[in-house]
Amino acid sequence: MPNENKHPIIRPGQRKPYVKATRKEVRQRLKAAAVLEDSGWETSSIRWFFQEVFEIEWRQAQRYIAHARA
Repeated sequence: MPNENKHPIIRPGQRKPYVKATRKEVRQRLKAAAVLEDSGWETSSIRWFFQEVFEIEWRQAQRYIAHARA
């Protein structure tokens, strides 16, 4: 659900362009990661969910999961 008004850019060190998440999107994703973890979802299923729903790469999904655990 990236913001369609912004154009993705490729920053130094990146291979693909992306739109940076807003603070609201970050909070939403952290809450989703925490809820899914508490519901007993496996990490691979959570990563799949994040890729499908939020359209982010698995590594970023892993960061949200780790942050929600902390």
